[in-house]
Amino acid sequence: MTFFGRVLFGTKYGLKQTRGKYGLGAKMALIWSIMSTGLPIEISSSMKGQRYTSSCRLDIDIQKNTPHIHLHEKRDNKERWHGAQIQIVIEGNWTTYRSKILHYMRQMAVITPYAQFLFRFISEAQEKNVTVKFARRTDVMPPIPLETKYNLSAVVVLLIKRLIAATSTQNLLQFLQRDL
Repeated sequence: MTFFGRVLFGTKYGLKQTRGKYGLGAKMALIWSIMSTGLPIEISSSMKGQRYTSSCRLDIDIQKNTPHIHLHEKRDNKERWHGAQIQIVIEGNWTTYRSKILHYMRQMAVITPYAQFLFRFISEAQEKNVTVKFARRTDVMPPIPLETKYNLSAVVVLLIKRLIAATSTQNLLQFLQRDL
């Protein structure tokens, strides 16, 4: 879960993306929370069939780009819940940004029909509280994405040398087609 505590962390190529876009939305929400309230975020996750839920409370040192973990524990998962849940507290102008936030949540629900989203806006004035739920529309997960190949405009000599050393290809054309 500490990947939430670093921005633009990891390798760009050679890895399979599982879901989402590298967690940047969650990381930006974390930074917004830290900058507006100073409060950490709460993350809970559990895979299907696991007997425990992993829970973490963390924030980020924005200057050093490193996570600061306040709490990390495993809890019994008696309900057999699975998924990921992220809770943040942010400060902002709800009146101005309400429509944009809800529009973003609707877009997220459309592009991830296998996920359920629950958004709660809690105001000091109880009559302004808002709860919006976007239900899961399918239980069928999309196929696992293919490995990301290299973008030729970002290839450097060191990468080409490493790929040549690791290839079993004897032909330049095959190397360019399969390895690069």
